[in-house]
Amino acid sequence: MNVIANIFFIVLLFVFQTTFLHSFTIMGVRPDIVLILTFFISVNLGEGRGAISGFTLGLIQDCLSSNLLGMNAFSKGIVGFIFGYLRDKIFFENTFSQFTFILLASLVDSVIISLIVFLTIPDKTQMAIVLNKLLLSSVYTTLVAPLFILIFRDKVVVFSKKRRRESAIK
Repeated sequence: MNVIANIFFIVLLFVFQTTFLHSFTIMGVRPDIVLILTFFISVNLGEGRGAISGFTLGLIQDCLSSNLLGMNAFSKGIVGFIFGYLRDKIFFENTFSQFTFILLASLVDSVIISLIVFLTIPDKTQMAIVLNKLLLSSVYTTLVAPLFILIFRDKVVVFSKKRRRESAIK
């Protein structure tokens, strides 16, 4: 039953991101909720599950967009691995630190996507436009993150309890 609820939640997330968030587009950019969810999964479940979930969610995001297939899958998988690895080394419990590390995660995601775009787009004049949109998207994602922190905290609270029990065992 938990798997079905998680799949339903992820479907709702993508429906929300692809339909409702079009109303909140600023200068052609909207926040990346998939990145915020990847961050929360990786911080609560570790680098293995963070990388797998980031890759899977990014691949779904690639399939629903007109971007290069695999670009978001690769970048979200890397972000999931990095922040899953750092979960026991950095304090993620308060909102300010989560806000700060979501900005960092968004910037890492933007750098990876920028490198992929730089290597694949033959017209380098469009690179400046892509960089501006990615940086604006990072800032926008970070600014809306507190709202989604509250939403995902209720969804991910089960994982947090599991993590606390596992760290108490160590």
